[in-house]
Amino acid sequence: MNPATMASKKCPGLYFAGEVLDIDGYTGGFNLQAAWATGAAAGRAAAGAE
Repeated sequence: MNPATMASKKCPGLYFAGEVLDIDGYTGGFNLQAAWATGAAAGRAAAGAE
């Protein structure tokens, strides 16, 4: 996965975001900021607005 675009390196057109990344936050529980940030990055990249 490319961390700048959240795009798969093995499957073109596939993007990852949110809980599928299994990011651990220091505070535990849900990591909402990571979900929002990766979702925004993946959305911009998928739309071609990198």
